[in-house]
Amino acid sequence: MGSPPVLDQLRHADASAIDRFVDDHKFPLVEPGRAIFLFRGRADAVHLKPMIAGFPGRHGFDRLNGHDLWYLELPLPDGARLEYKLEVQRDHHADWVNDPLNPLTSTNPFGTNSVCRGYGYLVPDYAEVHAGTPTGSFSDRWVTSRLGGERKLTMYTPAGFDSSRKYPLLFIHDGGDYLTYGSMALVLDNLIHRGVIPPVIGAFSWPGDRLHEYAANENQARFVVEEALPRIEEDYDLDTKIVIGASLGAVAALHTAWRHPHVFGGLMMQSGTFAQTRGWGSAQHLLGPIADLLHGLQPSLLPRRVFISCGTYERMIGENRFMAHRLERADLSVKYVESRDGHTWEAWRDRLAEGLAWVLT
Repeated sequence: MGSPPVLDQLRHADASAIDRFVDDHKFPLVEPGRAIFLFRGRADAVHLKPMIAGFPGRHGFDRLNGHDLWYLELPLPDGARLEYKLEVQRDHHADWVNDPLNPLTSTNPFGTNSVCRGYGYLVPDYAEVHAGTPTGSFSDRWVTSRLGGERKLTMYTPAGFDSSRKYPLLFIHDGGDYLTYGSMALVLDNLIHRGVIPPVIGAFSWPGDRLHEYAANENQARFVVEEALPRIEEDYDLDTKIVIGASLGAVAALHTAWRHPHVFGGLMMQSGTFAQTRGWGSAQHLLGPIADLLHGLQPSLLPRRVFISCGTYERMIGENRFMAHRLERADLSVKYVESRDGHTWEAWRDRLAEGLAWVLT
C-alpha cells in the first residue's frame, strides 16, 4: 500500500521540506472516516496502541522512503474519540510514549494519553469555560462510617445558593475523579446557568478501599443512605435525590438504589461494570458480589427514571445494553446512549448533560 495522497508530495522531499510540512500541519490529520498519524525520528519500528479496550489492534507505521518520517493511515469512524500511545522501538528496546506531534492529551488516575478526535467530534460546549458563567462553591464534610474511619464528602452548592429553599441532590460516587477528570463542576455551572438543569447540590463522595466498597457492598449502601445523607441533611434542605456512578461506581449506585427503595428519584450509571459471572481466583472477591447483585436484582425497586451510557469501544458494552433492555422491560423510564469512545472520563463527561437532564426531569 502506498502512502496517503496527502504525503505523496514528501516522497522525494529533502529534510527541510519535511520540516516545513510538519510545521504547517496539525497531527493527526483527520478526515472523514480516517486519521493519519505521523512520527518523526530515529526508530526501528513504530506502532500505535489504542488505550481503549474495544478498539482493535496494535497498528504499525510505515516508513516514508528511507526518511525519518513514519506514517499510519487508520480507519476511524466519524465522531469517534481515540486515546492512544505510541510504541517506539530502537535498538531492541521499546518505549511507550505520548504522540510527540499531537499536543492533545487526556488525564486519568493512571496518567495521560494522547487523544485523536475523529472527524465531526466536538467537545460539548457545556464542558468549555465561558466568561460570565457564575461558579458554584465547595466545602468538605467528614462522615464517620462503619466502612472504617471517616469518609470525605465534597459538597457543591450552585451560584446564588439560597439556604431557605429546597434543592435536588446529586450523590456522586468517585466524586473526586468526577471533579478532577470529568470536569463535573464546570459542567454543572454551565448547565445550571443555561437552564438545562435546575440548581442542584452535589455530594462528591471519595471512596477508601474502592474495589471492596463499590462491589455491591452492603456497608457502602448503608454509608450513603444511613450515614452520608443524614449528615448532608443537617446543612441542606433537600428535594429529590439522584445517585450517580461510573464503572464500578455505577455498580455501587445501582446497589444502593436497589437496597434502599424510595430514597432516590433517579439513577445515573455510566459504563457500569455489570459482570454476570463470578470470575475465578482473586477476581471472585470483586466479581462475585456483582454477579449476585445482578442475578437477584428486582428492577421494580429502583427509581423510575434511569440513565445509562456506555462507549462502543468498551469490553462491557453488551452488558450495559442488556441492563438498559432489562430495566426497560421492567417498565422503568430508561434513557440509554452510546458514544464512539472507550472507558474514559471524557466519554462520561460528554454524556453528563443528557444524563442529568433526564434524571432531573
